[in-house]
Amino acid sequence: MMKNTYEQKVNRWKEMHGALSLKAQRKLNRLIKQYEKTRSINIENEKTTTIIPGTKLIREFKGNKYEVLTVKDGYLFQNKVYKSLSAIANEITGSHWNGNKFFGVT
Repeated sequence: MMKNTYEQKVNRWKEMHGALSLKAQRKLNRLIKQYEKTRSINIENEKTTTIIPGTKLIREFKGNKYEVLTVKDGYLFQNKVYKSLSAIANEITGSHWNGNKFFGVT
């Protein structure tokens, strides 16, 4: 049985770069379903989360409470401005974390 063009492209990508991440696979599946229904793709309708300056993020981790304030140029944590939530999550935990997941911003 002959594979369709989409399947061929996916297989070529896997050979060159390895499998897609689970997040990328899910997004791709959503876009495919959208295309199958409407025969078009509108990426502007994809959900994104924007944290406006002044928002306070609070997380309890290993019995300690951590507060992060969103500022114009990043995130204020313990009197230091960080460019990403991941950097703060890494600072708190001592290991690699997705900052949005760590602080529940999804």
